[in-house]
Amino acid sequence: MTWLLANWKLVAIGVVLAISHAFAWRQGGAPAREDLAEYKQAQAEARLLADRAQRAEETRRQANTDKEARHGQERIAAVEMERDAARADGDRLRDAIRAATSGARPNPGAATGGPGKPLADPIGVFAELLERADRRAESVSGYADRLRVAGETCERYGDGLQAATGR
Repeated sequence: MTWLLANWKLVAIGVVLAISHAFAWRQGGAPAREDLAEYKQAQAEARLLADRAQRAEETRRQANTDKEARHGQERIAAVEMERDAARADGDRLRDAIRAATSGARPNPGAATGGPGKPLADPIGVFAELLERADRRAESVSGYADRLRVAGETCERYGDGLQAATGR
C-alpha cells in the first residue's frame, strides 16, 4: 500500500488511461457491429441472388430438356408414320406377288402324266420367304430408326447444355 501512496500519480494515470480506453473501445465497437450487420445483410442478399440464379438455371435446363423430348417424340412419331406407310406399300407389293404367283401355279385339278405326289410349290415358298424377310427387316429397321432418333435427341440436348455452359 505504501507503494501505491508513493506512486499515486502513476496509478492515477493508469486509471485514467483504462477509463479512456474503455470509453474508446465502446465507441469503436458500435461501427464494428454496424459493419458486421451490413456484412451479414450483404451475404444474405448474395445467397438469395445465388439461389434465384440456380433456380433460373434449373428452369432453363428443364425447359431445354422438355423441348428436346417433345422434338424427339415428334421425330419418333414421324418415323413411325413413315414405317406404317412403308408397311402398307409392302403389303400391297406382297398382295401383288401373291396374285402373280397364284396365276403361275399349276392347277391342282389338272391331270398329271403319271402316278406320284404333287410337287412342292417353289413360287409359293419364294413368296413366303420374301414376306418373312420383309417383315423382319421392317421390325429391325423400325427399332433402329427409334434408336437413331433417341440418340440424336440426346446429342442435341447435350450440345445445348455445352453451349449454355460455354465448355
